[in-house]
Amino acid sequence: MSRLTNVIKGSVRSRAVLAGIASVLAVGATGVTAGPAAAADDVSVQYVHYGDGTYYNTGLGACGWRNNDSQLVVAVSQRWYGTAPNPNNSAACGKQLKVRGPLGVVYVTIVDKCMGCATDDLDLSPAAFRQIANISQGRVSIRWVWA
Repeated sequence: MSRLTNVIKGSVRSRAVLAGIASVLAVGATGVTAGPAAAADDVSVQYVHYGDGTYYNTGLGACGWRNNDSQLVVAVSQRWYGTAPNPNNSAACGKQLKVRGPLGVVYVTIVDKCMGCATDDLDLSPAAFRQIANISQGRVSIRWVWA
């Protein structure tokens, strides 16, 4: 009788372990993550780029579009802009970024190339920069993702 009892207890324990593993796998398959990284407005949900944010006076950008300082637009580094033979045809033109700075978040559209920017630095329009920092700062630490 004791051998049968051990087999039954082992069987129950095995089922409990398997059920636990199955529920962990099910949660993982749904994409659920724990903690603050899963917040809907946090740029840490995707691959995050860290750099400096600055601002510039807009105008005719490398994408071939004329913009003004009140629009939420950005110039990106050569790395992200690319090297299309005709800069107006860059795949980056028109793509959006979500940028977080000391004062908040702004969504911006790529319209230009920033020749002086390091890889993950962004040069924002004055209107966009004001949404993430005080304009008097001129340069701030930022993080951003592709929107």
